Amino acid sequence: MHVVLERAVNEISSEIRELDAETTQLHPKGLSYKWSAQQVIEHLVLSYRFTTEGLEARLNKGLSRNRTRTRLQWSLQLMILSFGALPRGVPALDETMPTPGSFAAMNGRQLEHLLRQEMGAMDAVLDRCRRKFGMERVSTHPWLGPLRVDQWRRFHIVHGLHHVTQLRSVIELVSPSPAPVRITRENLVEKLQIPAQRPLA
Repeated sequence: MHVVLERAVNEISSEIRELDAETTQLHPKGLSYKWSAQQVIEHLVLSYRFTTEGLEARLNKGLSRNRTRTRLQWSLQLMILSFGALPRGVPALDETMPTPGSFAAMNGRQLEHLLRQEMGAMDAVLDRCRRKFGMERVSTHPWLGPLRVDQWRRFHIVHGLHHVTQLRSVIELVSPSPAPVRITRENLVEKLQIPAQRPLA
């Protein structure tokens, strides 16, 4: 896998790796319209699959003659690919929306494996496109327009790291609260980390 994608998947994986299958299914504040941790990963996986399918279709057909960008697409490419700023509140594409029951419930390790598998498959197709098309724009993103191979990788890095923030928020809201510390006379010094007293000289 390309080193920049490897770094991104490592950061995403570090957030979910230790979660059990019960925690990955929980919705923040019990609201079903808010994505669970697994649904965030499903969304990323579906976005990799959507990209892979588009790239494979382009490999089969060859490059399109019309690879121009609109002014809006140029602006979005500048914002997202150059400055790494993904607009908040933009709805996910229908093709990348997680739907209940489409994936079995998984724990963090299983989700990490799925994430790496799908990103690796997408990266392999990106390599094939680079060998066949070089620095040409190879496939069209619905919002950003036609992108080169390096731009596709950059998009998925920015998109993935955008969802790291969401994952942290979800996990913080659904993880069980730590048990309160019980202070007694016997453990007061230990719990408050008071340094040992020394006799005065």
